[in-house]
Amino acid sequence: MKNVMKTVAAAAFGLFLVGSNVIADPIVEPKAECKNNTCEKFRVGMYRVRDTMSMNVLMEKQKGERVEIRLLDSNKKVLHEEIVPKYLTKFGRKLNFDEIKDGDYTLEISDASEKIVKHIHLETNSVRETSRTLVGMN
Repeated sequence: MKNVMKTVAAAAFGLFLVGSNVIADPIVEPKAECKNNTCEKFRVGMYRVRDTMSMNVLMEKQKGERVEIRLLDSNKKVLHEEIVPKYLTKFGRKLNFDEIKDGDYTLEISDASEKIVKHIHLETNSVRETSRTLVGMN
């Protein structure tokens, strides 16, 4: 009888552990993508600095909200990640693309429920000789 009670207790404990792991897995919902650089709790502005390979990213957000900024390459590998703390309401960052290879990149700015996605295409203009002919007409 003692062995049966130990077996039942061990089985119940095992089911409890398996059941708690299944319940503990969070359900990940996809984040809604915002339009026109404005979400419910934050706004973003981006512009390229003239004659340079840098971009300025400016953001306004509500106090108490945590926002993540991530730069991803075309393979979705994170190249840069930054978390804007809850106590800031305005934030700015200069992204320098001087040493990054040509290609397609994605800038994701997101809070817990929404995100803004910006696509960046880097391409080096190669110098090449072109042949031109000057034609004069009367």
